[in-house]
Amino acid sequence: MIFWLDNLVAYSLQLTALVGSGAAIAWAVRLRSPRAGLRFFQSVACAALLLPAVQSWSERSHRLLPSPITFATESLASTVIDAGWPSPTMVLAVTLGAGVVLRLAWLALGLITLRRFDAQSEAFVESEGLVDDLQRALGATARLRISDDVDGPATIGFRHPLILLPRRVLDLPSGVRRAIVCHELMHVRRRDWLQALAEEVFCAAFWFHPAVRVLASRLNLSREMVVDEQTIAHTGDRRSYAEALLAFADARPAALVAVAPLIRRRHLSQRIALVLQEVPMSRARVAVACASAAVVVALATVAAVDRFPISMNPVAQPQDTPYKPGSGVTLPKVIREVKPDYTQAALDAKIQGSVTMDVVVLASGDVGEVTILKSLDREFGLDDQAVKAARQWRFEPGKKDGKPVPVQVTLEMTFTLKK
Repeated sequence: MIFWLDNLVAYSLQLTALVGSGAAIAWAVRLRSPRAGLRFFQSVACAALLLPAVQSWSERSHRLLPSPITFATESLASTVIDAGWPSPTMVLAVTLGAGVVLRLAWLALGLITLRRFDAQSEAFVESEGLVDDLQRALGATARLRISDDVDGPATIGFRHPLILLPRRVLDLPSGVRRAIVCHELMHVRRRDWLQALAEEVFCAAFWFHPAVRVLASRLNLSREMVVDEQTIAHTGDRRSYAEALLAFADARPAALVAVAPLIRRRHLSQRIALVLQEVPMSRARVAVACASAAVVVALATVAAVDRFPISMNPVAQPQDTPYKPGSGVTLPKVIREVKPDYTQAALDAKIQGSVTMDVVVLASGDVGEVTILKSLDREFGLDDQAVKAARQWRFEPGKKDGKPVPVQVTLEMTFTLKK
């Protein structure tokens, strides 16, 4: 068993069950309340992060992982015959690690790009007192800059937030500009950039897992819809806000760290529907929907954890238990081979075929326990002859971590009548 790979597969399957059931039930119960949806998916994200910590480290979770996982990882490891080649698990580990490094490097590059965009931008100047009024009303302060490097509004930073606005904002009607600035200041007040940055780090760690990206997308959409709702409540101007969304529906995402565009094309219909919606979901319906979603997600997650538990420590191989080739265990090599003899009775009966056996090659190179998997002849003694011959074979023992260990291999003895 490959301890880290088995646990990674187990956790990935748990994430799939958790996020998949969450997204499916949220769609099924039509959880359209932005705040309830955001809280629900934030709970799913917290559960995803806490899954390894909250699982019971019982004896059951310390056992070998279920056969589908163990079989897959052992099969992967045992495909390399030439010890001079890097093992598949080593290649996989390097690939996964390289992906994480590249994603984190992209985040770091975004921070560097941010400084360049800021340095090349110019102050947002307006004569209507729009920004000052909104900052006082919302209790949120940020630097507003006009940048030619962004196609849509972008809010960055935590301690000293910065709002970058594309130059074409200056040509929009006053009501639309007010809606845009209010939207970005809402993000500042809610400190959404910090949450988005944490999500990006999580996505970097699990860049290969589609469920993680789905969860991040759902969190982003829910967060934006909450800000939509709060912005409309503050400005009271649904029409101008809808125009703001439409104005930047085709904007390219800014190449900055954890920056969500004002609107994504694939979210446009949902966001516009919310903007135009006059009657929200009732509290009773929201409560029923959230309760139903929580129950379904909990059941799916418990089932996944039960089926694919994470082990806290590697499972020690009992001293008397032979290893199987793969996972760092090398195959024994044959030094002496002994062919089985026919019995006269088997010759007279003209029996031919193969006997398949499980053979334990001891650390000394001798043959230990022999178990017949596929019998050819018990009546005339060919099975016994095969076992007798197998016990006379000699091997260079298999090794784990450079030390000889008992290894279980499959051996086939063939009986063929001479013509």
